Amino acid sequence: MTVSGTHSSIADLPRGPDGLATTDDALSQLRDQLPAFLERVVADAGADGFVVPLDGGVETALTATFAVDAAGEDRVTGLVMPAFLSHEAVSRNAEAVATSLGIDHSCLQLQPVLAAFQETIGASSGPADDLVATTNALSRLRMTCAYYVANATDALVAGPINRTQYLLGSVAKHGETGADCLPLAGLYRTELEALARAVGIPADLTVETSGSPLHPGESPATTLEVDSETVDRILRRRIDGGVDAATVVDRTGVEAETVARLEAWVERTRHKRQRPARPSTGRSFTR
Repeated sequence: MTVSGTHSSIADLPRGPDGLATTDDALSQLRDQLPAFLERVVADAGADGFVVPLDGGVETALTATFAVDAAGEDRVTGLVMPAFLSHEAVSRNAEAVATSLGIDHSCLQLQPVLAAFQETIGASSGPADDLVATTNALSRLRMTCAYYVANATDALVAGPINRTQYLLGSVAKHGETGADCLPLAGLYRTELEALARAVGIPADLTVETSGSPLHPGESPATTLEVDSETVDRILRRRIDGGVDAATVVDRTGVEAETVARLEAWVERTRHKRQRPARPSTGRSFTR
């Protein structure tokens, strides 16, 4: 189902001294803006509701919460899609979120699907046990399942990725980014944590992680030994704000090397944020 160019600007949110939208006024505005955004999206598409992948993380819990605010609990479906025994605990959290919101949800065990996929790939020229390739393939399998359910129920897929994940490329291309709408894509992880507290999502229903609990990936916060809030402050000022590196170093108190390495990380994952290359036709990509 095609969604029109509906968008919601959060550029004018009141921000604190660190540049992040974690003030009481900002959080109050977001609690109004995000459900309103989703309400417009589903209305513009003429859809019957939303499908939200649930992984036990704060992003998916917030996405489902705002989807319910926008469309009503009877028009939101949650999908929990574990693939390994290690996913059991986070899957219970994800199901608890669905239960607390009163939405229908299904737990789709993807291990047999992944095993069949690997068996098929093993017969090709590529290895079936490449960890990165397998993890990315699993993310794309989840996306495929979400769209199957959405197609079958005339719904839209609401994706949970945030600005931090998007800039750092800590998502699978055509995996978590495969959605009809990304209501949280303009918010940094630190802002989402504050928003979750403001909304009242119980901390014991979410798993603390810098990415999807079902898709553990490399994180700059651990690689650079910098806390996630500092990462967000650097991204906000240096990448999105265009503040010079020396000023960012001064305001965040980190070493210049840390800022440079984070910039390099963003640049290295740029390909994940670009549309597929295509010859010029003189026509709009969306027409």
